[in-house]
Amino acid sequence: MAAIVSSNFRVVNSSNFKEDVANSAVYVGIGKGDVWSNSTSDTTDLATAPTPGDHLDEFGVARSNLIGVKKVASSNLSHVTNRHTWDGATSYVAWDSKDSNIFDKKFYVVTNEFKVYKCIIAGSGASSQQPTQTLTQPQAESDGYTWKFMYTISVTDAEKFLTNAYMPVKYIPMGGEGQVAVAAAAGQTIVLLKEISDDIAVGMTVSGTGQPTAAADRKIAAINGTQITLAGNIASGGMAANSILTFAYAADGDAEANLSEADYSQYLNQKASRDDSLAAGIERIVLETIDSNGDRTDSATSGSGYSSAPTVTISGDGSGATATATVASGAITGITINAKGTNYTKANILITGGGGSGGAARAVIAPNYRGQGKSGHGTDPRAELGGFFMGLNVKLDGADGSGDITVGNDFRQIMLLKNPLNGSGASSGQIASADTLKALDKLDFSTTFSSGSSVADFVVDEVITGNSANAPKAFVTEIDSTNGFVFFHQNQKTGFEPFDDGEVITGATSGTVGTLESSNAVIAAELDRESGELLFLENRLPINRTASQIEDIKIILEF
Repeated sequence: MAAIVSSNFRVVNSSNFKEDVANSAVYVGIGKGDVWSNSTSDTTDLATAPTPGDHLDEFGVARSNLIGVKKVASSNLSHVTNRHTWDGATSYVAWDSKDSNIFDKKFYVVTNEFKVYKCIIAGSGASSQQPTQTLTQPQAESDGYTWKFMYTISVTDAEKFLTNAYMPVKYIPMGGEGQVAVAAAAGQTIVLLKEISDDIAVGMTVSGTGQPTAAADRKIAAINGTQITLAGNIASGGMAANSILTFAYAADGDAEANLSEADYSQYLNQKASRDDSLAAGIERIVLETIDSNGDRTDSATSGSGYSSAPTVTISGDGSGATATATVASGAITGITINAKGTNYTKANILITGGGGSGGAARAVIAPNYRGQGKSGHGTDPRAELGGFFMGLNVKLDGADGSGDITVGNDFRQIMLLKNPLNGSGASSGQIASADTLKALDKLDFSTTFSSGSSVADFVVDEVITGNSANAPKAFVTEIDSTNGFVFFHQNQKTGFEPFDDGEVITGATSGTVGTLESSNAVIAAELDRESGELLFLENRLPINRTASQIEDIKIILEF
């Protein structure tokens, strides 16, 4: 039985993941302060980090290596897709409604202005004219390329999700209208009766009594507290107190969003694409050849024996599309669209007359999602550009969470945990909710050390060994000399034998000898490392952490 998983299904899955994160506790964790090796005596990493295995043993060891975790906010998630940067030297392909491999091809670009365009018609060579327009209809450039403006990547989204290989892509859900009462108005400023809500954003067009007639003058130019500044002067007399101001807004998930200027521009473009009667027309017609088995393939020319241009008839579930054929040396060499027509989801091209035979062609139709309130290029950039990757961004800022994320050491593993539990404290066993959590157990030393040494004399990354019968071992991950604590982790190299109260501990590198407290010497971590679902694991070469450093972690998940 032949079957496929559609690209739309993949987009839905990625959207479901984003929603799941918003309704769950998902954390990015870092771990493994010890080197990639097979022995506790090794101090040098392997040349390359080993590839993690997809099995429980691997996940168990990774959990034991955890140092700390930071919660992922829904604002730190975005659909992303492959990045194709316009460079003036690349030949791009036109979007094709029939191409099942379209997402593996360069049919869209992001420019140096962070504007994203879809190629509707490709030129004969490299694209030499960078598109800059932000019009709702596809526009032709002088190099033969026709581009549809999709959206602009905001500075915030670029900082979070733009990489050399991927770029953010989003859909702004269509919203509706909201209203708010006006207290006073003068000049260009309207004072509202309440604080500016998330419904209102710069760039929106408002309506109400006593405002400029032109829509461009009614655009919100600035927002400050309860004040809205319009682009144009309010009419003489201004708006009366308690007048009702109406404005359009977009919905972001279940919440009304205060859209950035870039997002609001995209919202307007999506709305125009959805509402445009020309959005679901015939974009272009591709010539075909038909073999003896009746199979069709795209070709540069079609048919033979034509002495004049044949008639091109377009039939389908839309209307109004017309086209004209061009003939050279007896073959059809091209078909020009005269009118795109409207509301097509399918179309058939019939070629008759002209004295020849064998002419065949197919129609490339703009997206049309009937029954979904969506249609046309630019309506849903996620689906149109292959946004079935999910980008996740978390920044580790120095000693995040008052030291929850260890500094002064390195890490070699990055992981995602869903719904881990608190490991200690009054909320032990409950799903974690804190922004950051330390994942390291710690040893509490007494004040008595041999030879006048102290807990500060232990060395980060050294192996410590206890003197009990089982001789437990561990790696020193962090030292708190102020409170007399040594944070540690164990893995397959050290074994997992527990330390005992009152045990004498010796550092293999420093030679430091200290005695644990006689009771409650081993204090559990804030995070229960064995809890939660491990969703992602990456092994890499060491990354050093310092108090003045920010690690910008970007994870790309493909669905």
